[in-house]
Amino acid sequence: MTKTFTRLKYIFLGLFLLGSAGVLAYHALWVWPKERCEARGGAWAGRWMKCATVYSIETLTRRPSNVPPINGEARIKPEAGAAAPAPSEKK
Repeated sequence: MTKTFTRLKYIFLGLFLLGSAGVLAYHALWVWPKERCEARGGAWAGRWMKCATVYSIETLTRRPSNVPPINGEARIKPEAGAAAPAPSEKK
């Protein structure tokens, strides 16, 4: 009977240590890097476990933000601090 209790004690101790190591590995590989990434303003890509930098489209295309849209498309949201509305076409 004592042999059975000793064996069960070691089995539950092993399961506890295995579960604790799993939780620690999850936090070390997923949670903590995600928190560091979001704290510095990045975007966490969980599928690849990478931290990406978010760029605006104006930065990528080097187009000024106060230029009217191309092909008559309306702007989705007006920017705060825009100097003047887009000039209208003359007919």
